[in-house]
Parts: sequence; structure tokens; C-alpha cells
Amino acid sequence: MHVRFSRSGDGLDPLPAKTSVGHIAVGPHGFLRLLESDLGLAAATTHPADEVALYRECLADRDDFSRFYHASFGVDPVGVARTLLDWRQRWYLHGWDGTFGGDAPPRLLDMAAVETLAHQRVPACLGQRLRRILQLLPERRTQVESLTLDDHPDDLPPLWRALAQLLHGKATPEPTGAAHPQSDLGKLQALLADDRPRTLLGDGSLIVVRALSRDVTAQAVAEVVRDQDARDAGGRTVVIASRDGIVLDNALERVGLPRVGFQHYSPFRAASQVLKLALALIWEPLNPHRLLQFLIHPVSPLPWRVRAQLAGAVANQPGIGGPDWQDALANIDASEADIAFWVMPQRFPVEGAPVAALVERAQRCASWLGRRLGELADDETLAVYGAAHAQAKAFESAVRRLAETGWRRIAKIEADRLLDEATRALPDESAFAEAAHVSGTDDPNSVVQPIDQAIWWDLAPTRLDLASTFSPDEHKHLQQAGIQLPSPSARIAAATRAWQRPVLNCRERLLLVVHDDEGGHHPLFARIKEQLKGWPEVRLDNALLHGDESAATALKLALPPLALQPLPAKRRWWRLPQPLPPRDFESYSSLSKAYYHPHEWVLGYHAKLRGSRMAGVADNALLFGSLAHRLFERFFGENENWRELPEQSIRDWLETTIGELIEREGAVLLEYGRGIDRQRVVTTLEKSLFQLLAHLRQAGVATVQAEYPVERPFADGTIRGHVDLLLTAEDGSRAVLDAKWGSERFRFNEIDEGRHLQLAIYGFMLSANDWPTPGYYIVTAGSILAPDASFFPAARRATGAASAEAVWRKSLATRKWRLEQFKQGIVEVNAGAEADADSEPPADGLETRVAPDRFDDFFWLTGVAASQ
Repeated sequence: MHVRFSRSGDGLDPLPAKTSVGHIAVGPHGFLRLLESDLGLAAATTHPADEVALYRECLADRDDFSRFYHASFGVDPVGVARTLLDWRQRWYLHGWDGTFGGDAPPRLLDMAAVETLAHQRVPACLGQRLRRILQLLPERRTQVESLTLDDHPDDLPPLWRALAQLLHGKATPEPTGAAHPQSDLGKLQALLADDRPRTLLGDGSLIVVRALSRDVTAQAVAEVVRDQDARDAGGRTVVIASRDGIVLDNALERVGLPRVGFQHYSPFRAASQVLKLALALIWEPLNPHRLLQFLIHPVSPLPWRVRAQLAGAVANQPGIGGPDWQDALANIDASEADIAFWVMPQRFPVEGAPVAALVERAQRCASWLGRRLGELADDETLAVYGAAHAQAKAFESAVRRLAETGWRRIAKIEADRLLDEATRALPDESAFAEAAHVSGTDDPNSVVQPIDQAIWWDLAPTRLDLASTFSPDEHKHLQQAGIQLPSPSARIAAATRAWQRPVLNCRERLLLVVHDDEGGHHPLFARIKEQLKGWPEVRLDNALLHGDESAATALKLALPPLALQPLPAKRRWWRLPQPLPPRDFESYSSLSKAYYHPHEWVLGYHAKLRGSRMAGVADNALLFGSLAHRLFERFFGENENWRELPEQSIRDWLETTIGELIEREGAVLLEYGRGIDRQRVVTTLEKSLFQLLAHLRQAGVATVQAEYPVERPFADGTIRGHVDLLLTAEDGSRAVLDAKWGSERFRFNEIDEGRHLQLAIYGFMLSANDWPTPGYYIVTAGSILAPDASFFPAARRATGAASAEAVWRKSLATRKWRLEQFKQGIVEVNAGAEADADSEPPADGLETRVAPDRFDDFFWLTGVAASQ
């Protein structure tokens, strides 16, 4: 067998595909598997998370309080284990045998002490596997007949160099420059050899494309590849994308070309998120955002019909146990799924949860993923679920190992680090190379043969971390132990050889794509800017925004003209092909929309369009107002004798109730970093309740009915709703209060200008014989706003305000006017377009020429946004 080896050989190969027998191109992992199979060695199957857990055990067993890692290990044992395990793996790859001399510095001696255990417990790393192969090769035969090295021998770690020598490997000759010497590309290649500045001719053999957007440049590159028909060029063109190649592949697909197969690694595959979200729910305090994410996640052990109802409850009342949550549970068949286990588990402080609880959760998650694997048939989905199942099993195994070493509890920080190790970035199984694709690679070092054209997309800065972890004395003893770590100059030379290869191997044209948002420049682009004069630069932004045709000419792109499509004009009126009938039931919310913003009434109540309840959990004023409503409802519902309660009894009730209320319906306030918000809300609620009671006592209120349901026929329909507080005084007079969290000035002006439609509607619904006194109670201010002070002596009264009855009569005239419009299929769109003569309300109606709704859910459907 003829083997071609490179450090990047496990990834994309830019060389043209050939049909041949006995030839193989491999990288480090592929070559190791091949040799281990030939030599009869067991393949490595351990998950990386297991390696970290096992090495952590070794560190713990050797930690006698004097080890150099002792302090850090006590804070973040998994992080320390990962760092030191990386040291160990790197040392073995560069020649370590696991020991140091007795005069070595303390850190090295500590590592050697740990290695006496790790050598037996931790699976062999790459360097150890190579050392074992080197020991067996002289005695056993392999199928390797010849070995070609695509890497420069000096760039290989010592053990790989030793293996290459043993197999008589031959290095691919380093390129010296394939372009014509007088061309711009040839001058760049000469510059890389002798470092002398040059002036270019602008012959098109070297082009730099610059832009801000990666999507724009990717589309341009895809157009270049398509127009040149590079996919049939037998390897004449190579596309290089060192990072985010998936963006380029998407662009190739958009223009009808096969995908190259650039891989996208991500820890956020849907299946692999299940374990993380399930484990996030066992910690105190409950994180409602994580709970909602678990419930709306597309992959879950709970059926969607169960999760949808619970998710709506959490979004509205963030927590577990509130009225919406209880209503959702009542509508769910508890036998459908183990709801309590997945979303209502026992929660533990971040300082430590029982290891058994983590093991059980991981085990249950792995079992569910295993069952799903048996139900799937799609290869790509199987691969993703299989990886997620392996991750869950790896985390379970890692935590079990902690239990076996005597651990009974594990802190959240350590559990999260183990989880990160188990759920590292996964490849996208849907990203694969398609037939007849253009040659591509994510490593410039792999371009080892001459090519006609190189397109280097996203020429981003490279940042080598040349700082040493070890002191000069430690470096000396590392070398004495046979560990030949590369020097900074050697690393720089290796990196330079890597990025020079596609440049020097290019014969006809080099296209470099640079993005302006990078902090710095790639060494190649820095050399071009500093030492070449006259190099052509194409600004794609200018080409697209200002119609600069020189860009298309330079890239040899055909850009057919596109007809201008005007944006939708602002429209104040919609005219529908059929009438809109009145609704059987109305509420304050629906009537308000019909009067002031009719397009919202039509889209919300007739078209049934609405934003998802599960878009996010309630927070800020919306949540705080909801908590205030619930607090008042519970107080008056649980304390019928509220007038006789002493202050201390009320404070005791508040101390118990507010905490429980926040936990069940406002748990976002329990999250870390929300302490000030929580205290402000608690203080406001406590103070506001006492201020409300003072108003009620001063008004002589005898009974309070909170969240009072009411329904009453009117005109040609029925109106219904819930009154926040229905008050009855000792003399039999009544009042209705609507509680608002804030906006005192806005509400006061609303009453003063005769726009208090909500209070008028509540007054009508409760006006059996006489109209109750309406008012707003502002929670944050502790004040009552009312049209008059007949019921509430301390109310802020709006001078000259219209009565609730008068506002109601105006609303009926406005309703008649709007219904006539709807009957004709005419809908006013109050979203930014100027009002006209048809917008004039009836003389006896409400003033409807108001500002657009700041909270319009349908703003993007009105056409106004497109006109801005």
C-alpha cells in the first residue's frame, strides 16, 4: 500500500480524486488506525470525557497538599485535569517516556508522580500509541510499501519523524514558485523568496477582494467558480477556507454547484443539547429561561403536546406551581410522560448535588436517546443521535467514576466542566462533499501540488501563542527527558511554510478575500500591503451599493441587470374584498384595538395572528405587574378579615407569600445578578399593599373582590372581562380599581383627556343600577387616579375629566362608525401613515387620531417599516 501522510490528512483533500488501488491519503488518526490494525493492536475507543475523569482521579490520588496544582485543583478540578492532560499528551508526542530525573523542578516531578498512576489508568494518548507502534515495527510487517510526506519533516513532532524514517518516508518537494516570473503572481512568489519590494502590473494574476460581509464575498466566490466551470477543470482550481467554510458551501449550493464538504463543528446540535438542558433543571435557583428552552426544544423526552402547554405557562408566569402551571397540568394525562422527573426534579444548591442524582439523570437521558436511535432510519439523524447518546454515556461514566472514588456530591462548576468535556463540538452530519465539487481544503498546508488557480476565502489573521508555559530550567529538564518541544522560531517557520504553499504552487491566478472586520492582517496580506505596489483591490461593497462595474470586470463575472422593485408605499387604509362581521364577544383589549388601531383588531381577532406565547419568559414591567395582581388577589382571597389584621400579621403574611409567589410565578428574579431587581420588586409590593389598604380604609371599604369576572350584553354582542378590584363601601356604594405597575403620568393624562376607555368599560359592565366610581391604582407610586374624589378622598383627581358614562357613550358611537367601515371591508392602518379626512371620528365619538401603537405586533406587516 502506498500511503500519503499529512497532519491535515484527516480532513478535506484538495488533490483531484483518482480511481486507484493500493493508494491512500491519511492524517494522524487515520494512519494510527491503519498501523494498529496491521500490528494487531487494540484501537482506542475511550471518549475524551473519560480520559479527563480518569486523569482527574490520578491528580486527586497524588494530591498531598504540596503539589503545585493543589490550590487550583480545589477550585476547578476538571479544568486543571484538562490542562495538565494536554501537557501530558503533548510531552508524549514529543518524546517523553513518563519520567524525569530526580533533580528536575517540582512541577515536573509532580507530573511524573501523577504519571505513575496515569500510565496504568488513563487510556494511551496519541504519543503513547506511536511509541508502541515504533517498538513493534522492527519485529512485525505492515502493508505500507511506501510513504510520502506532504509536511516538511521539520514540522513534524519527533515521534512522527521517527515513524517516517522507519518507513523510509519521502517528503514532497517544497514549492519554489510556479507562476511566470514577470506576472504579478510571479512577483509575489519571488517576494516570498527574497523579501525585496516590487511593483505590479495589474495583469489580473493577483487580486485582493475586500468587503465587510462574509455572505457577500462567499456569494462572489461561488459566482467566480461557477462562471469558470471549475468543477470540471480536473483540479485546476482549489478553494481554501480556513474557517467558517460552511458559509462558502452554502453559497456554492445557492448558485447550483456541488458542496465541497467544509465541516462545521458545533456543540449546539439539537440532540446533544438535551442532556445539558435536562441537567440545568436540577440546580437552585430554578432558571426559567432554561426551563422554557427545555420545553420548546425540538428534541425532548417529553411529548410536544405536553411541553407546549407547560411552555405557555412558563412563558406567562416564569416558574413552577403558579395558576397557569396548575391549569396546564390539569389538561395533561400524567401517564403520558414522567413530567415530575424531567421538569420538577428535586433541586440542589450550586455547592453540590448528589452524584447519584446526576448519574440517574444522565442514565435516563442516554436510555431515551438509545430508544430514539432504534426508531430512526435517516443516516444523518442517526449519526447526530448516536453522538448525543455517546455524550450522555460518557458523562454518566465520568460521574460514576467520581462516585467510585468516594465522592458523594459534586459542585455545579465541576459538573458543568465534565459536561463540557462530554459534549464537545460535533460535526454537522449534513455537511458532506458532493459529487464533482470544486477542490477545496481548510488547511493551506495541504496544497502540495501545482494548481492553476487558488481562491483563498477569508484570509484572516493568524495568531500564534508563542508564550511559554515553562521556565528556562523546566525547559532544560524537559529536553533532558527527551521532550523536544518546538521553539518559537520553529513554530513560526512551520506556519510560514504552511501559508506559502498555495501561493507558491499557484500558476495562473491567486484570488485573496479579506474581510474588514478583522483585528489585524494575515501575514500574506501584510506582506502584500507593505512590499508590493500597484496590487489590484476589488471593493465588493462599492460594487453592490454604487454599481461599480469594475469589480465584476476584475473578477470576470457576468452580472445581469435586475429590475428595481419599489418598496411598499405607506397606506392608511386597507380595502378587503369582503366585509368583516362583528364579533360575538368583545373585551376591553379587543374594543381598544378596534377603535384606535383597527388593523390590529383585524389581524389579531379575525385573522387569528399572534406571536408565540413561548417566545420568551415574561420579565420587567409586564412580570412585575402580574406579580402585583396575584399578590392582591391572594391577599384579599386569603384574608377576608383584612380590616382587622394588625400590621405585623400582614408583614408576616407578606414575608411568606411574596417569596413563594416569586418562586412560582417570577423565578427570573431568583437568577444570579437579579438580586437588586428582586429586592426592588419585593419592597415595592410590600409598600404598595400597605398604601392600598390605607386608601381602602380611608374610603370605608367593607369588602374587596379581586379578579372579579363579569360579563354583560351590549349593542349587538357581549362584553366580558375580569375586574382587578371591585370595592364595596359600608354605605353600599361601589368602586372599581384597575391596578397598573407604573406609568402614573400617562394614566393621569388619559383620564384628564377623557380617554379612560378601560375604566368606562368596567363601569358599564358593573352598572346594574348606578355606575361605580372608577380609578387606577398605580402600584409603584401607591396612588389612586380617578375622575373625581367621590369615593376615594385621597385620589389624584383629573380636573374637568369626563365621566365614565360619557366615555362609554362615545365608545358606542365610535364602535358604530368602525363597524360600518368593517362592513364595507375598509380597515384603517394607524401604524405611521398620515391620517386623512376619512380618519375623522364622529363628532360624538372618541378621538381616535392617536399615535401608532408602540407595541404593535403587526408593524412589519403594515408596509410602513419598509418605507422608512
